[in-house]
Amino acid sequence: MNREFTLKQNLYKSIHRGCKENDILIGNFAKSELENFSNDELNIYTSFLEEDDLEIYNWLLGKEDAPEKYQNLVKKIQKFHKIN
Repeated sequence: MNREFTLKQNLYKSIHRGCKENDILIGNFAKSELENFSNDELNIYTSFLEEDDLEIYNWLLGKEDAPEKYQNLVKKIQKFHKIN
């Protein structure tokens, strides 16, 4: 897939999660930051979006530890929203 398609697809998936809280947390972050991601970061983000909404929400709020591969991303989203 080309980068532009992946960016658009990930932005859509970020905004339309099915869980309103994640739509806001992930969607607003993606709108602002996604285009600045390196290809490696974009690949991790794509994988992140495939995770369960409740798990993502718990990671973002610090209720559970995110898997190692998502920890930097979760920290970026938390910093963006001034969580923790």
